Amino acid sequence: MASRGAFSGVSFRTGNRVFPFEQFDLRLNRPDIVLQRIGYTDAALIEAYHAAYLKRLKKMSFTEEMLGSDLHLPEIAIVSNNIPLSTKDKKFSFKVKATDALFPLDRLNVFVNDVPVFGSPGISLQSASAQSVEKNISLELSDGENKIQISVLNSKGVESLKETIAIDYIGKTEKPDLYVVAIGVSDYLNDEFDLKYAAKDATDLTNLFVSQPERFNEIHQIQILDKNATRENILAVRDKLMQSNIDDEVILFIAGHGLLDAQLNYYFATTDIDFANPAERGLPYDALEGLLDGIPARKKLLLMDTCHSGEVDRDETVLAAADATEQNVTSRSFRGAVAINIGKKVGLKNSFQLMQELFANLSRGSGAMVISAAGGAEYAYEGQGAANGVFTYSVIDGLKNNAVDADADGKIRVSELRKYVTEQVRKLTGGKQTPTSRRENQAFDFRVF
Repeated sequence: MASRGAFSGVSFRTGNRVFPFEQFDLRLNRPDIVLQRIGYTDAALIEAYHAAYLKRLKKMSFTEEMLGSDLHLPEIAIVSNNIPLSTKDKKFSFKVKATDALFPLDRLNVFVNDVPVFGSPGISLQSASAQSVEKNISLELSDGENKIQISVLNSKGVESLKETIAIDYIGKTEKPDLYVVAIGVSDYLNDEFDLKYAAKDATDLTNLFVSQPERFNEIHQIQILDKNATRENILAVRDKLMQSNIDDEVILFIAGHGLLDAQLNYYFATTDIDFANPAERGLPYDALEGLLDGIPARKKLLLMDTCHSGEVDRDETVLAAADATEQNVTSRSFRGAVAINIGKKVGLKNSFQLMQELFANLSRGSGAMVISAAGGAEYAYEGQGAANGVFTYSVIDGLKNNAVDADADGKIRVSELRKYVTEQVRKLTGGKQTPTSRRENQAFDFRVF
């Protein structure tokens, strides 16, 4: 058994082919079985670990029966020869062949460093309505290491194992551009729901990230504050991000109210949102991540300083009235808001929390790293001492004072920021708020400061 940090050192070999851990992790990562066979573990803990495993399967739309020995998968192969280990050419092309003995092929996925090159929908194969397809793929390499993976899905939604090749780009490099998109809403159409620091959070965070001009060729600042933060204005940001290049870096930050509807779906509260009907003018999570999906830039970070911005376990939640005020911090909630109480607790953790701690999130989405200020069952708080949200304060203070740089190499990476902010926010709120990683990119731990 090992912690999640050991993932990079694990691979599987079948015949002469080597696959990264995530190819078989969903089926073989079974701490409940290991503990059961050891024979000295409390039965309640084993049961909790098994529940966490089942929770993970459901999240990935699988069942234990689907992962049995008779699981049928489509197949894909790279049929090009002479693939280089390194190259000075930025453009790279190769040929693939996909087959399925039983079902038509649906779509082809192509990833570079776990980022979907053609967006999360991939390349549609539906028009061919075929069980065998050959296709030429052309893409642009990122500077440095490129882990290129391809997979195919059939019409039943089952995905093949991923074929993987690794190529180092050693050619000419240029300074990238930085895109900072900061959205903060303190002033709502209904004054009853106004916040103190959300718009200031967006401004302060922008000022922090643009203070490093030596790292970038050009810095693009996009701030959408208060009454300008409508659904239409926010969604229009994607047009600007489509002008980025693959080696550019994008930081997307949001601060304001985060709402859950009756089905526990998350919405970011735009300035003119109807708090009784968030779906009408609010922005669902998929729309926020959609701003980053399929854009050329591959280094993408989404920071969410709102209530309920983490994932919610719909199977183990009940609603209760919220208490918005604490001793030193104030919740970014509102009158009539709801809190989420999680049931079926094992010790201090439920099966959903155990799932998040034990297992890597294999859902790649847009390829962006997403750090949310609070779990889906939690509120995000504004500090009384520091004039920022607690999450934003922790990000800014940690980066300014270099406290985030755990290995002291002068470069702060996404994983270091996530770890520091999680610990700091939990400390500052007395455990009432814990940031989470709504999306992870295991292969692309890029520098952010």
